[in-house]
Amino acid sequence: MSGITLSTGIQKNLLSLQNTASNIGDTQFKLSTGKKVNTALDDPISFFKAQNLNYRAGDLSARKDSIVQAQKTVEAATQTLESMLDLVDQARSIFETMASDTSSKAVSGYTKDLNSIKSQMQYLVGDGYYQGVNLLQTTDSLTVKFDENGSSSLAIQGVAASAAGMSSITYVNAVASQAAAGAAEMETLRDSLRSFAQSFATQNAILDTRREFTDNMVATLETGASELVNADMNEESANMLALQTRQQLGTISLSIANQADQSVLQLF
Repeated sequence: MSGITLSTGIQKNLLSLQNTASNIGDTQFKLSTGKKVNTALDDPISFFKAQNLNYRAGDLSARKDSIVQAQKTVEAATQTLESMLDLVDQARSIFETMASDTSSKAVSGYTKDLNSIKSQMQYLVGDGYYQGVNLLQTTDSLTVKFDENGSSSLAIQGVAASAAGMSSITYVNAVASQAAAGAAEMETLRDSLRSFAQSFATQNAILDTRREFTDNMVATLETGASELVNADMNEESANMLALQTRQQLGTISLSIANQADQSVLQLF
């Protein structure tokens, strides 16, 4: 049984070329994926640190979506209150007009208008919900969680908008003597609705601050994870060029070593 025996020079050149080819393959993979750490085998510490950071970023992104939806719920309630305030102003204007127009026909018309306004305000309260939550009713509330384990949160309790003076508009067959009292009650109702709207505005501002904070935190976590595993493309490109040059030189060296061996054989 016979075999081919390679000279020491050729063996060394072949091993060097094999190592260079392997390094080229690794560098090509890094350039194609954009990462220097693709699996736990590459660098277990960096891999799992980056994984944990990305997990938390994902959890917070989900919380951000909940914050945005909570803001929409608060905005729905606020917009409803603004429409109710418009109706309150209309009712107050009717009461003020009633004070100087006491004819039975006029009073009958005013009464009809006031009861129509009352009905529409009640409808508004019923329609002011978002995704099944109506913050204009005390039976509804909203808890918004900000962090991944829910320890950081904001509780928003519904308000009694449906009982905030709307029952005062009960002027069936109203008379002019009730006009001043009705106008005063509309002032009280307006103050209550404005107070509710101000409270919701404050809560919406808190939600907006937390949403912005969450956006920034997610970006920080994702950037930190990227720095642990992402490749420096400039550095890897330079490595590729150097490895390709080394491969070319290795091929030349192998050819020279082979020619040297052939020259020795020709002596026999």
